[in-house]
Amino acid sequence: MKLKYILFTTFVSIVIPLAQTSFAQFSLTPPNINATPLPVGSGARAIGQGSAFIAVADDATAASWNPGALIQLERPELSVVGSFLSTQQDFDPGSTGWSLGDEGVSRGDLNYASVAYPFRVFRKNFVAALNYQQKYDFHMNLDFNQTVEDRTPPALNYRQNIDFKSEGGVGALTPVISLLVMPKLSVGVAVNFYTDEFFGNYAWKQTTRSTGSGILAGTNVTSTYDSDTTFKNFQAINVTTGVLWDIWQKEDKLITFGARYDTPYTADVDRITDFKSVSTFGQSSGHERKNFEVDYPMSFGAGLGFRYNDALSFSMDVTWTDWSVFKQVDEDGNKSRPLGGVSTDRKIDDTYAVRCGTEYLIFGKKVIVPVRGGLFYDPRPSLDNPTDVYGFSVGSGLTFKRFSLDGAYQFRWSTDANGEDFGLSGTHFDLNDHMFLASVIVYF
Repeated sequence: MKLKYILFTTFVSIVIPLAQTSFAQFSLTPPNINATPLPVGSGARAIGQGSAFIAVADDATAASWNPGALIQLERPELSVVGSFLSTQQDFDPGSTGWSLGDEGVSRGDLNYASVAYPFRVFRKNFVAALNYQQKYDFHMNLDFNQTVEDRTPPALNYRQNIDFKSEGGVGALTPVISLLVMPKLSVGVAVNFYTDEFFGNYAWKQTTRSTGSGILAGTNVTSTYDSDTTFKNFQAINVTTGVLWDIWQKEDKLITFGARYDTPYTADVDRITDFKSVSTFGQSSGHERKNFEVDYPMSFGAGLGFRYNDALSFSMDVTWTDWSVFKQVDEDGNKSRPLGGVSTDRKIDDTYAVRCGTEYLIFGKKVIVPVRGGLFYDPRPSLDNPTDVYGFSVGSGLTFKRFSLDGAYQFRWSTDANGEDFGLSGTHFDLNDHMFLASVIVYF
């Protein structure tokens, strides 16, 4: 009897707490998944030309491509651009033992809105504009499950299903001024006031839902985990400067050079997390609010535009972005990378994008019909080496005396990208991204 009492006491005091700890560590802490911030381009005309727009930028979206080119507007304009994006990311779990669903997201957004007004002061030509532009996108859906089998006492056989969703984005309210310094040279400055998403009271939010069941040390166990994390009060300011220079002209032929520089900036954002976990061994819940500072990179881009005649033109851009500085610091001084939440010891290499585009105008009696196309290499930031992203775009529209309608389609793809960016170490994914844009410009 005494031996049975000793064995029972040992089981209660050691084995059961050990089993509870092992189970809790596995079932109540799903992987830390993150949604990577993806830069968003502006305007149907620019996207239709492969986003090779730095040395062109002759519509109101110049504020996001090259503020110096805004001077080309000859009359007041009001413009609105809408977008529809469908993204598919097919995950390969590798040797992780996970079963991963494919991530798919489709949604519409306000891509851009602006009002621009040309004027003269002291015999100098100016154009002023006020714009709203979508800067970063955080939408993502991912369903997957994990199965663990551990025969080491306390033996565990358990399956967990996880559903992760992220939505929202970061936009900027941008006043711009552009000045014609001399007949062939203009400069411009745009001040970007970053805000939460235009139609929401948050920048972005993430939800994680987890359910699981199995057998632990011969006992049936279940668990559920719900977590809601909201990022709001996103505040930051940076400056975009640009220059446009007509470097050569002969009859209808024209070569232009454009350059832009985006200053680095630090964003301030609050992270509010609520979670609740319930399992066979009990339940817990919590609420946490923390303030973060996130360092975003500088970028520099330059481009050439070649107008062969009034109908045909070509353009090419190269852009460098210093993603190596991309990090976050919480109010306790803890530093990490926003990609995957890993240590700042992990590097993020800079990205170099190359874009080429063309436009051909068909002139009618009362309407102009543009035909546009472009190719690009536009890598996305990733832990260690950038993720190679390639794509093409096409576009067209109708331009009348008082208004223009434009549309564009863009396809981007990537293969064997690193899933660790999302907190899914050991996985890889293929990216397919379809974007449609439509814009309306009214001239006064």
